[in-house]
Amino acid sequence: MKDSVFSPETITKIVEKIKQDKTGRLGTIMNQIMEVSERAGRHGFDLKDLSIIATTGWYLSQNPELKQFFDQLLQMPPPTDDDGEVYN
Repeated sequence: MKDSVFSPETITKIVEKIKQDKTGRLGTIMNQIMEVSERAGRHGFDLKDLSIIATTGWYLSQNPELKQFFDQLLQMPPPTDDDGEVYN
């Protein structure tokens, strides 16, 4: 596929990283990312959506405080009618 997204240098870097991983975890993770991305694409997520989601996940892996904030945010119950004004 001839597309600027598929940079030969980047592909080589990914392949080398996976080859050097003797545990096999990186290959498994790459496969999982591709499967989830494919499923997400079939269900309406576009590349911009996936880019934001993946970038957020990466930042969460690098910053425990940010991860804790998102974990708490996602555990909050949705607002109810008696919560006052809710902006949509």
